[in-house]
Amino acid sequence: MSRLLIGCMVVLAALGASALVRAQEAFPSRPITLVVPLSAGSQIDILGRAFADAISRASNQAVVVLNREGAATTIGVEAVARAKADGYTIGFGPDGAFVVQPHLNQALPYKPDDFEFICQTNSTMFLFLVGPQSPHRTMADLVEAARKAPGKLNFGTAGVATSMHLLAESVAQESGVKFNHVPFRNIGDLVVQTLNGTLDFTVSVPNMLNANSAKGMRALAISGDGKVPNLPVLPLLRDLGFRLAAPASVIGMYAPKGLPAEVSGWLRNACVRAVESPGFTSTAAKALTAVDYADGAAYSRSIALGSRVAGDLLKKIDLKPQ
Repeated sequence: MSRLLIGCMVVLAALGASALVRAQEAFPSRPITLVVPLSAGSQIDILGRAFADAISRASNQAVVVLNREGAATTIGVEAVARAKADGYTIGFGPDGAFVVQPHLNQALPYKPDDFEFICQTNSTMFLFLVGPQSPHRTMADLVEAARKAPGKLNFGTAGVATSMHLLAESVAQESGVKFNHVPFRNIGDLVVQTLNGTLDFTVSVPNMLNANSAKGMRALAISGDGKVPNLPVLPLLRDLGFRLAAPASVIGMYAPKGLPAEVSGWLRNACVRAVESPGFTSTAAKALTAVDYADGAAYSRSIALGSRVAGDLLKKIDLKPQ
């Protein structure tokens, strides 16, 4: 009897230890790192921090934002690709690193298939912006100035082959003019040089106008359908005859491929709660960025479609990597 009792006790202890391990490993049991591939203060950073806060509130677990900007967002995206597929390192950002960069960089240290696309949270349009002293009041003014001084008009974006860069090049190609691209790693520097006139114009997100309109920054036109919360009505590029102008860029959460099913499910559910949270929707409205939720499957299809559109556009404008 004593041996039987001891055996039962051993089995019960083992079962208890196993249950304890499972409880300790329930996701998330430690802080999550959310990698944002753009600099602090950027539109994506603002949205990412609101998103991280919403997930943190839902899970009672800290979500730490890590800015890894540079190389047209590919530095931050690579950091996510190289992370362990356990859900504790995830990414949040625009689609350019998945839909544009693979067409331009054969040495890219990742491929879209290396990721699980968890959910889409937003879509964003792009603006052609000028500083307060700019003589350009319309897109026609801008194009005419470029026609008179080929290659002399400088424009800034967040990087080479970003959606903003492609948009400006598509306008130049359709207009038969040449702009000079100046990529920026730091959004703050881009703002300063737009305001002081060092740049003739900038292509950026609506939040840049929102943050700097009081300083005299002006918008000449907008991509897509122009349906941006809290933004005044602006001329649509497509209505001005620019047919190659991309409609919008999508923003979302992604993770290294190979997540355990329970972790993937948790993140997908957390994304729904985060996108619907008052804090996130309020921040998106203030950042002039439409909330545009899509589940993982729809988000993946959007990435695939965006890649085909970008590939076609790159061929038309003959853009080579720099």
